[in-house]
Amino acid sequence: MIGRGIGAAALAVIALAATACGTPASGIPEEPVCATPAPLPTSRATPGTVSVQAYFSRIRNGAGALYTAREVLRAKYAEDTFYRREEFRPDFVAYADETICAARGLRELSAPIETLGEFDQKFDVALDALIEHTIAGREAVRMRNVSDYREWFAGVDEKISAVVATSRR
Repeated sequence: MIGRGIGAAALAVIALAATACGTPASGIPEEPVCATPAPLPTSRATPGTVSVQAYFSRIRNGAGALYTAREVLRAKYAEDTFYRREEFRPDFVAYADETICAARGLRELSAPIETLGEFDQKFDVALDALIEHTIAGREAVRMRNVSDYREWFAGVDEKISAVVATSRR
């Protein structure tokens, strides 16, 4: 009888340790659910055609929002540390979901005129890199993988800077 009690206690300790070292906590979904972005306004001069001004405004505002979201997270969690505070993981996942959804929304924009095709393509490449990097960081936090989180931390500013830089024509 005593042997069973010790065995059950040991299993409970092992299960608790495994939960703290690499298995996701319940309540954090694997993928963010993104809202459909509002359509761009059309040009007054050519009804039915997306306004070039609205296209660039959305791109610049979106790139600025991505930068701001990172700064807000950095203000709360500044160091290259996988924080043990209870609110860190939900805060990070919320940041990552916001970033992924905003970047995907920007990615869905198409250049309204042919001459902007090269610009649009370069911007999409920068967004794709940010989305991929953010998904990896989100997964690292979800799985409590400190090494992968540090990799995200080391590269995130470069990815956001590339989006911001390419958003300027």
